[in-house]
Amino acid sequence: MNKKTILFAAAITFAANISSQSPDKELFVSPLRDVPSLSASFAELRSDHFHSGIDYKTGGVTGKEVLAADEGYVYRIAVSPTGFGKAVYVRHPSGYSSVYGHLRSFRPDIEEYVKVRQYEQKSFSVSLFPQRDQFRVARGEVIAWSGNTGGSSGPHLHFEIRESSSEDAVNPLMFDLGVSDRVRPVIDKIILYPLSRSSSVNNSRSSKTLRAVSLNGSYGVAPGDIPVIYGETGIGIKCWDSFDNSTNRCGVFTIGMTVDGLKVYGFTADRFAFSESRYINSHIDYAAKTTGNEYIHRLFIQPGNRLSMYDGHVRRGVLRFSDDGEHEIKITVTDNHGNKSWITFRVRSVSQPPLPPAEISCSKILPWGKASDFSADGIRISFPAGSLYDTLFFDYKVRNHTRTFLSPVHSVHNETVAVHDRYRLSIRPDTVPAGSESKLCLAQVSSKGIPSYTGGEFKYGFVSGDVNKLGDYAVTIDTVPPVIKPSFVKGANLTGRQAFTVTITDDFSGIRSYETLIDGKWSLAEYDAKNNLLIYRPEKEYIKENTLHLMELTVTDNRGNRSVLKSEFRW
Repeated sequence: MNKKTILFAAAITFAANISSQSPDKELFVSPLRDVPSLSASFAELRSDHFHSGIDYKTGGVTGKEVLAADEGYVYRIAVSPTGFGKAVYVRHPSGYSSVYGHLRSFRPDIEEYVKVRQYEQKSFSVSLFPQRDQFRVARGEVIAWSGNTGGSSGPHLHFEIRESSSEDAVNPLMFDLGVSDRVRPVIDKIILYPLSRSSSVNNSRSSKTLRAVSLNGSYGVAPGDIPVIYGETGIGIKCWDSFDNSTNRCGVFTIGMTVDGLKVYGFTADRFAFSESRYINSHIDYAAKTTGNEYIHRLFIQPGNRLSMYDGHVRRGVLRFSDDGEHEIKITVTDNHGNKSWITFRVRSVSQPPLPPAEISCSKILPWGKASDFSADGIRISFPAGSLYDTLFFDYKVRNHTRTFLSPVHSVHNETVAVHDRYRLSIRPDTVPAGSESKLCLAQVSSKGIPSYTGGEFKYGFVSGDVNKLGDYAVTIDTVPPVIKPSFVKGANLTGRQAFTVTITDDFSGIRSYETLIDGKWSLAEYDAKNNLLIYRPEKEYIKENTLHLMELTVTDNRGNRSVLKSEFRW
């Protein structure tokens, strides 16, 4: 047998990529007049999701004219204090749709339509679906102005292309949007992972990092750094891309890996369904993200990973080394504009395991793809089928509680392992303060002992909730109402002011709802969640001018604790 046969005597799986046909590059124009650089790319690695579009820089300012990328009609308008903030969605005759997010405002007729619906629904947050021909748009027409609303961390325009029939996100840079990119991707390092009980790298069961050494797009590793490997092994790569006139680290378009010239893995960021975005936690080295906020692409696919962006693999990219010889591994990375970088390095394989099989000590083995339950004194856990990416050697421990919590702290495995679907977690409190049952909740406890709210409901002696992370959990209580701080004193003369603000905060469970009444009538106040601000813009069609008014603001947190502000002002 030759080297290739030794390593890869298995069926080859090369799935056809779901967007194998190249679209017409001229279908769309840029959504901004001056085509600036980008601060983020499609399928860029984010916390719990892939980035579903591209982010245009707007020079640190808001108010840039946002243009329709093609003719069509507005089919959805959304306003939210989180996510895309203010966003408009447009259907095009080509079978694609475009999305424009984090907007400051919509064009006047859309703006008025939204305001009327907000007053009708008595809600700042709305998701609206106008009639097909209610808001027509022309190619290059101004439909909105750029902003910094929702979950945006700074002024920019989030832009998406979606396939209308499926609502799948499609890489906008497969179209000619005028974005300039002559920068090669950067390869920072390679990681080798032993994947089985008998696997090893340099006589160790721990992963090994190889630092990349660059030379004009071609990378290698330090001379003489040839790892000795036995058994099933996975490869990881830390890499990124940038655009002209930008220092932002963005995502790459393709990653391919060969061993001794045979392709064993491929990844293409061309499109994905929103339902599969959370598979990013299997695609990346989740432990590296959790412990060091570092994003590393795994070039091997866990059994429970159903991400569609893999365009071919041999045995899910898992390499098996069991011969006495050297093997050449080459990894190639490209961006959407054809700029390419690659790294080539060698590994030495051995035919005999240098270490005895690792011993396994765990509380229970949880197979991937099947529903599993676990229970111990004071805790019940139920994992639905599909929640695990791989078989989990589940470890459980319990620690004595402190005065901070109403139960012991339960270690549900550890936070470095990802789960895909929410699982049911129930913890029994040691004490239940009389009359406070509705205030009990679950808290995830960080390594520093800091709790974060994860919901839950007290019933049948347990606090139960659906959670989407492993780690330390305990029962706690939230009886503290939100804090309301207006930017004006009671009775203040605000005549001539276009807007004034109120700060609303909550110390634990977070804001669930708010209601603003002016002179007893519901009034629209914009919620800027990331800055904890309510912004009220008085308008003469809703309140009488040169009059003393009464504001009544009620803010409720996620455990039902409520605060009320009553304050007069003149406007």
